[in-house]
Amino acid sequence: MTAEHQASSRQPKAMSVRRFLTVTLLTIVGVIVAFALYFVCQGVFSGYPKYHTELLTIIATILIALTGGAAWIIDERRINRDV
Repeated sequence: MTAEHQASSRQPKAMSVRRFLTVTLLTIVGVIVAFALYFVCQGVFSGYPKYHTELLTIIATILIALTGGAAWIIDERRINRDV
């Protein structure tokens, strides 16, 4: 085995670990953001009119709708690519 061959055989494993860590961290962040948006939409933090927390409920609802729309568009593009 040459040095080039050994280096190239190690690279996919490193990329795989990096990708796994990236996906895991993004999933954790996504879950935390989703819970925060859910609680805001349920009015958990909306008892403070002085701080305009009702506006947070509207913004969170819009963000959830946009996230769902983006997920739908990405999924539709993936399905159409398979055909």
